[in-house]
Amino acid sequence: MSDPKQARILLEAAERDFFALRGMDDAAVFADEIFGFHAQQATDKPYLWAGAGL
Repeated sequence: MSDPKQARILLEAAERDFFALRGMDDAAVFADEIFGFHAQQATDKPYLWAGAGL
């Protein structure tokens, strides 16, 4: 897989995690662990491809 294609895949996945976070503003519905997981995923993915030199 080409570097730009891999970068796009990771960026799109990060965007999905970010949009999921926006829908989790009700603490009575979503546990902190679930919110935290998606927050971590949304921030980690861009760093994965940046750190890999993509």
